Amino acid sequence: MKPFLLAFATLIALSLPAKADAINNLTFGVLPNPVPQSLSAPCVICATQQVHNPVGFGFNDFVNTGSSTNFNLFSSNITGAFANGDDINVTPYTGGQLRSFLEGLGDVQLTFGVAVDINTAGGPNGDAHYLELFQLINLDAAPGERIIFDIRNQAMPVVDNGNGKADYLISGFDLSSVNIGDRLLFRAQWSGASDGGESFYIVPILQQVPGPNVGAGLPAALAALVALGWYRRRRTA
Repeated sequence: MKPFLLAFATLIALSLPAKADAINNLTFGVLPNPVPQSLSAPCVICATQQVHNPVGFGFNDFVNTGSSTNFNLFSSNITGAFANGDDINVTPYTGGQLRSFLEGLGDVQLTFGVAVDINTAGGPNGDAHYLELFQLINLDAAPGERIIFDIRNQAMPVVDNGNGKADYLISGFDLSSVNIGDRLLFRAQWSGASDGGESFYIVPILQQVPGPNVGAGLPAALAALVALGWYRRRRTA
């Protein structure tokens, strides 16, 4: 992950307009400058082979021939293709695995976003493209509390058709309260798909500014600069 991408992700996440889930405070918005997949890893649910995923970090490598319009997919820590709604045969990530990945990039706050790369044709079908829900599920949490992050009913009009660059960002994920042994799954459900398949991959976010005015222009830009400066000093040291 390049330092400028980490700062860019911080800036974007803080400046997005909030469409937050009332419980988990996730936000969803368009990336004004799409991030290439080649500069992002790891992918968790992807319709294309992700050769830049870290070693041992699997993903749901599903296939869309263009005939399916609705998907309900779960991530997998073993690379492979899985059918809609299959949360039984997939292999979960662990809290320790995700934490180690983020900490390895200097993300001591364990916060991250999930970038969404749209690969759907334009026109009426593309205009009706919706992210029905995106969740992070903790299989080891108490029954009724396993969905720890959740956002729903977000329109995803086509921005840049084709795999290669992320179009949207879901932000607000935080692993600070997740145990290293907890088993975790991402779930994505969307409708109105056509053409190829969508991809969802993690974008680390190094720093967020607390308070009610998060994302208000200048503070967001300063936060991104602070994150980039901190990361470069850490690399130099």
